[in-house]
Amino acid sequence: MPSPLAHSVSGYVLGKFLPLDKLSNHRGKKWDVQIFYPVIVAAAADLDFIPQLITGNIYHRGLTHSLTFTIIFSAIVGLILSYLWKFSFKQLFLFTLILYSSHLLLDVFTKGGNGLQLFLPFSDRYFKSPVAIFPGVHHSRGLWDYSHIIPLTFELIYSALLLWVVSWRKTSLIEGRGAGSIIMTKKEGGKEE
Repeated sequence: MPSPLAHSVSGYVLGKFLPLDKLSNHRGKKWDVQIFYPVIVAAAADLDFIPQLITGNIYHRGLTHSLTFTIIFSAIVGLILSYLWKFSFKQLFLFTLILYSSHLLLDVFTKGGNGLQLFLPFSDRYFKSPVAIFPGVHHSRGLWDYSHIIPLTFELIYSALLLWVVSWRKTSLIEGRGAGSIIMTKKEGGKEE
């Protein structure tokens, strides 16, 4: 499964493409909503390691990595924040759902492991993509094992590419080019250049 690096950067980038600017303008804390909120929500599914540390039981990739939990989490967070921030529950629910779901999507496309039990508690069947995008990490080998170099290198490249896209988009918008915008000019005689 990807590390918190890939999940956090993915959340950050999604936060730049989701219309969170309306929410941040409403709140007056742009950094809070466009940076921290997406990063925390996108990485939140991995907070299941905390009970694992306390009890010794394996919880990782369990209920917090299911669609059921994703919907419930998004609804609760959306409800609480819509009350606190005085903002649309529907939009907050949708933002949170997209951000949290990005975690599951990255995990499904990771090599190794059994996959995710996406429909817990209704089904204990595992789902995994036949095509792996992310190399697998051997958690059982400890934090500092040399085998983590390949996944970490891949995630650094993945993160750099995503951050480059955000930077390119920002530069394009500042320069007035806008992503996907086409500027057409007319030649003399009414023909397009």
